[in-house]
Amino acid sequence: MSYEYVDGGKKIMAPVCIDTLVKRIILAGESKNAPGQIYISAVFFDGYTAGDVIMKSETWLVQANIHTPQVIACGIADQLLKNIVVSVVFFYRTCTPHEVLRDALKTVLNDFQIFAGTLTVDNGKLFIDCNNTGVLFSINTDNRTLEQVLHDLPRIKSKELVDMINPKKAIIHHCPVMTIKLTYLACGGMLLGVCWHHSIGDMQTFMCLMQAWSQTVNKDEPTLPLIVSDRDAYLQRNLKDNKNTTPGVRYLNTRELLLLLFYLLVCGRNKSELRFYFSRNELRNMKQEFSAKTQQKLSKNDVLCAHVFSMISAVDAYQKPRMLSIAVNFRYKAQLPSNLLGNFVSSMNILTNPTVDPVQCANELRTSIDNFQRLHLDFFSTRAYIQQNGGLPKIERFLAKFIDPVNRTLLIANWCNFGVYDVIFGEAKPCYFAPVIDSPIPWLSIISEGFSNNGLVYTVPLPNPLAKKLMQEENLKKMHQYRDQNEVLPEWVEKLGWVL
Repeated sequence: MSYEYVDGGKKIMAPVCIDTLVKRIILAGESKNAPGQIYISAVFFDGYTAGDVIMKSETWLVQANIHTPQVIACGIADQLLKNIVVSVVFFYRTCTPHEVLRDALKTVLNDFQIFAGTLTVDNGKLFIDCNNTGVLFSINTDNRTLEQVLHDLPRIKSKELVDMINPKKAIIHHCPVMTIKLTYLACGGMLLGVCWHHSIGDMQTFMCLMQAWSQTVNKDEPTLPLIVSDRDAYLQRNLKDNKNTTPGVRYLNTRELLLLLFYLLVCGRNKSELRFYFSRNELRNMKQEFSAKTQQKLSKNDVLCAHVFSMISAVDAYQKPRMLSIAVNFRYKAQLPSNLLGNFVSSMNILTNPTVDPVQCANELRTSIDNFQRLHLDFFSTRAYIQQNGGLPKIERFLAKFIDPVNRTLLIANWCNFGVYDVIFGEAKPCYFAPVIDSPIPWLSIISEGFSNNGLVYTVPLPNPLAKKLMQEENLKKMHQYRDQNEVLPEWVEKLGWVL
């Protein structure tokens, strides 16, 4: 990979990795044409073959207008997520000038400086240095239309949608912890691809930034975040110890570590990403039937998680007990402020038999959610477990229980109700939102709102043999057994062959 960038007014072409590029950008200093902005003239990627889409790119490090130095002590949850990044794409039918977006982002970063900082390690502990390094912001052009991009979405390489961060190198080389890739399409639409280091914060943290960005562009008063200087200390002061003794992590012994490494090397990448669309009517039918059988008020999330888990378990050849893990944003459950930035997400882990009864599973999920703080909130138990087994010096040997591909644990994260379709910039409103799952393993899945905020899309990467079985007509009928036969689906769902 090679980049052409500005260094002292000269254009230089050199093969570099992204972290080296960022270092050189920082060393290059400010652009004479735009004081306060560090500028790359164009970016070219080696290794493309005939027919590949090649996009020219202008790239800046966008920094806060007002810099307030601060160092944030990361919590145990941030440490456990230090090898993970999160990537998403917003799809728009109309576009907003990049100058408007970039200038508004500078203002927003005044209050969200954790996204403009870098990650650093001191004596084994992870910190966010709010040093105003900046957000890597690139502008691209693509000769495809929005309809073509959506049609080709499963075949488009992740790097065409987002500028991916290498999480380990970002820490070692103090590189930007967020990238924003703005792509203007031939039809007048645009794509907004964002990647951020998971140690900075969870989905709610990210959406606080995006909502403030949208509000600033639209001349509305942005909602200010709550940033605490020591995340674990804050939780210790504000959480009630629930006496839960079950930690949310496990310590990998040598055998388990070797098994996981073997899986990553041999099996991990042999996966396919499936996207299932469930309409509002379909979800309503499912919810009514499950609620009637359980005699309990269930949520859409309860029934959908139970349904897809039972379908995957039924089709899979794995005949051992397996775990269903549900990611839970515990701010509300623990009465923490909704604008609190960080990783305040835990998992609810339920061990099931090989044959899963979906109604029983939904009922158990509802009971667990209603008693989450008492039964599943594991902040204190996880901290104690890690301390008893070597502490931070051995943090690399601990793994969240929801990451267990060897035993086929399915994680479901629900990204609904975060307001992704409210990320509006002037006249540009999202028509679709999608996670970019670039994990080296399958089984980590996401529920998000569907096209134009209609229905839900379940995105799940699965091992190739299992994915092929689920795509068979008989199994697709079972997956959509609650859909009315005469239901008219949204236009995009009908058009796109990859929406199941």
